[in-house]
Amino acid sequence: MKSTEKKKNPYLLSFKESRAIIKSNMKAMKTYEKRKRAKVLPEQYTTVMKNADNVLEIEDLHTYFFTDNGVVKSVNGVSLEVPRDKIVGIVGESGCGKSVTSLSVMQLVQAPQGQITGGEIRFNNDTLGYDEKGNHKCYDIVKMPTSAMYGIRGKDISMIFQEPMTSLNPVFTIGKQLDEVILLHGENMDKEKAKAHSINMLSLVGIPMPEKIYGYYPHQLSGGMRQRVMIAMALSGSPKLIIADEPTTALDVTIQSQILDLLKKVQRQSHAAVMLITHDLGVVAEMADYVVVMYAGKIVEKGTVFDIFDNPLHPYTMGIQKAKPSFSADKKSGHEQQDLYSIPGSVPNPINLPDTCFFKDRCDRCKECCSGGYPREIKVSETHSVFCHLYEDAE
Repeated sequence: MKSTEKKKNPYLLSFKESRAIIKSNMKAMKTYEKRKRAKVLPEQYTTVMKNADNVLEIEDLHTYFFTDNGVVKSVNGVSLEVPRDKIVGIVGESGCGKSVTSLSVMQLVQAPQGQITGGEIRFNNDTLGYDEKGNHKCYDIVKMPTSAMYGIRGKDISMIFQEPMTSLNPVFTIGKQLDEVILLHGENMDKEKAKAHSINMLSLVGIPMPEKIYGYYPHQLSGGMRQRVMIAMALSGSPKLIIADEPTTALDVTIQSQILDLLKKVQRQSHAAVMLITHDLGVVAEMADYVVVMYAGKIVEKGTVFDIFDNPLHPYTMGIQKAKPSFSADKKSGHEQQDLYSIPGSVPNPINLPDTCFFKDRCDRCKECCSGGYPREIKVSETHSVFCHLYEDAE
């Protein structure tokens, strides 16, 4: 006699499971929110840099989102460094954790669902000096309360957001929004000095008639002009670290080139470090000194721009490079054409990630060794690292 019982759909949650998830999420979110509001002494969120030549050191960072379906591990053990006066490009598919990593540095992850659950974010702003052992002291942003973060966000660390029209307030003039940054973080600043500084910043980023643009509203400017305003705002506080989250996504090709040239120019003039987040490998090749490749919340490969483009090792890095549009001569027709390559499969569910390599099911070089645990970091050279089982014998 055949059984009439239906098999449970693994993608559906029972009422009991849903209640358990909500209860667990509420407890976790309450704990992390309480930690951010706690009144603690600076010594409790002060640590030391592993390398004094770095502006930022991220070590084993975990940023999760507590949803009704489970915990989404958007950033799942990321470690990277941003050296002084250098540009570090972070690349990967949409949803790989690039933007969440940058928002974690700024403590701007959407709360209470989004929380930094572990790791360290060491930021060196050169104001804390040295400890008794001669180590360079710095802030650990993960342990820093929100009230203390206000002192460095926008001043020492600034961010150029992806879409300027949604980042600029439509009811305030450009000048008023620029003045706010200066008045908040500048010393001995009044309204007249703030206005002069704002106009100077608009001129610095190549905006014509800055005195006139100062009184404009955001909707009166083009997309490229608004993005220049965002760069001026990011530079107003003389930051040591600039985070550019896909700053040219909403712009046409000509304006993209102008904005990237401008960003590189002001970076050289201000000697600030830049964390450039993009999915455009052409931008990374032109702009970056170092490249970090992310996939499903983890880093799969990192190195100098020459390491990544001249000698890519991870199958995912090779795949995204092959996916770039290119042309080759067709001998029969005489036309230049080639089918665009795409990586097969899709990114795994961030709620129930496998215990093996996350890229295993999409990899065309997968072997038996790939069925083990998640691959460890393998240093191919002093600057080049890869997380792949295929290179374990090469050490």
